Amino acid sequence: MISKTLALALAGAMLLSACSGQQPTNDAANDAMPENGVSLRNLTETDVAVPKPEQLTVKGRLIPTPSDPTSRHFLLRERKAVGGTIIAILRQEHGGKVAYARTETDCAKRLFHVLGVGPNRALVETNIAHDGPLRPIKGLPLREELATYVCDASGTPLAKG
Repeated sequence: MISKTLALALAGAMLLSACSGQQPTNDAANDAMPENGVSLRNLTETDVAVPKPEQLTVKGRLIPTPSDPTSRHFLLRERKAVGGTIIAILRQEHGGKVAYARTETDCAKRLFHVLGVGPNRALVETNIAHDGPLRPIKGLPLREELATYVCDASGTPLAKG
């Protein structure tokens, strides 16, 4: 049996390996982010994604995403941060793969960004894939759909745009 420290080190090394792959090129059609950003639309097509297990321990709440009809996005958890923003854990399922994202939404200002991504719920809580500061969701339909659902689920509806 391996020690907890070694197990954590191995998990960290696997995460770094999984996250070191080239991210897909982003453009306006897939909710563009900066050059080193994270595309939530294509997350399951990156090295972060893993084959979908037969049974997921947390089912989550299906988020309606008409702008991304080929994927299924789920809200697993949301919580209000000290500053009033909403931190959410999301899962994307597409083509037999899953990937997870930790996001932050400012419902009052209609701002959103990705804090971390990972191959499972436990690692997404600690991984950092910060895609820059909170930014407007205007013109980014998938991020707007995700933000709307997350804000409603938290009891803080997204401000009108």
